[in-house]
Amino acid sequence: MSERVTASGVFERLRQATANNPDALAELCRDYLSEARITIAQIRDALAQENAGLVRERAHYLKGSSMMIGAQDLSRCCATLEQMGRDSELAHADKELERTLAALKAVEVELSQEVGPMVLPGEGSAA
Repeated sequence: MSERVTASGVFERLRQATANNPDALAELCRDYLSEARITIAQIRDALAQENAGLVRERAHYLKGSSMMIGAQDLSRCCATLEQMGRDSELAHADKELERTLAALKAVEVELSQEVGPMVLPGEGSAA
């Protein structure tokens, strides 16, 4: 992989904090990815309902958790969706949601390579 999708400094601090319990890092990553998939599905539903407030709230939530794990691109996509929700400008939000989903897929690939395939939530998870 040529370029990291997670901020290496942030992820390395997580790795160091869980060094005594490597399973904790895998669980943290798995929980994050599972929650991210659910949140993206919630954003998709909110867009279908044209619920700008819910788009803003769910995007804000995912932006924060993505920053905590170092998923910079995903966090930026969420910030854009959050602003679209805040402004009630959802006309192009479907395209941004697709970019958000692509950013999540890239994070999933990287975390799977960094920590192991056990970080991936089970098939059939939302998103």
